[in-house]
Amino acid sequence: MLKRPAFLVGTMRSGSTLLAECLGAHPLIAYVGFELSEEWSRHGGAPIGGDTEDPHCPALGAEQAQDGVRDALHRCFAQRLAAEGGDKPFFLNKNPHLSNKLGYLRALFPDASLIVTGRELRSTVASTKKLFETTVQQAGGQGHFLPEDPAFCWSCYPPLPPGSTDPARSFPGGDVAVISEYWLRTYEAIDAELDSFERWAVVRHGDFVAAPKAAIGEVLGRLEIPERDFELPVAIDRGRNGRWSQLLSAAEQASLERFIAAHRGRILALRSADTTL
Repeated sequence: MLKRPAFLVGTMRSGSTLLAECLGAHPLIAYVGFELSEEWSRHGGAPIGGDTEDPHCPALGAEQAQDGVRDALHRCFAQRLAAEGGDKPFFLNKNPHLSNKLGYLRALFPDASLIVTGRELRSTVASTKKLFETTVQQAGGQGHFLPEDPAFCWSCYPPLPPGSTDPARSFPGGDVAVISEYWLRTYEAIDAELDSFERWAVVRHGDFVAAPKAAIGEVLGRLEIPERDFELPVAIDRGRNGRWSQLLSAAEQASLERFIAAHRGRILALRSADTTL
């Protein structure tokens, strides 16, 4: 059985890949695969959305964590750790689409550690909008749609039937306030589950960019992983969070600010996100 795996969650474009790569440079941590979405889908029965054959990404709870699923995922991830991790004992998987599946995750891996990366709202929205535009260009026209049900993450289309999506909730081309809604629902779902994990750490992306080694040291302490000297595998672009206004039109910025004004209290109450406004 896999022992004390760590799972890294947050929204898309929250800096999760950068953080996972830096954590994976630690001599004791194996960042295995990219997101392992196919493994979650095939062995875990977890719909992950566009990264798999299923176009939807619904929430999952403990009731979906059956013994057969638990055994299959432990076996699969242990094999991946042995094949790719060398002698590193700690398994790390980052996948933003697990953010609405934390009850399921904890039931499968009761001794798991949770890492949450949170990037401030404006930068996340702008970067996600840009990603959706790029995805359409690279994936043969595949778009993203956010269901109104707050338990859902993004769905992909096609194969959703034509005319079944609200244009304001469909990207590219939708209302950026909907991306803000995704950001808020994701971190509220994470907040609701944080204390159910024995070990968890929150990394605010702005803090990580400003002082990556200090942020990583805090994660290691919270997860009870010994510190070691190591070099970061990539250069950190300290200006990455200052470009959001260049990526959003004046109308989009106005829509975003209206969302912030309407939901300021909920935003500021979050524990797992960067709530800088």
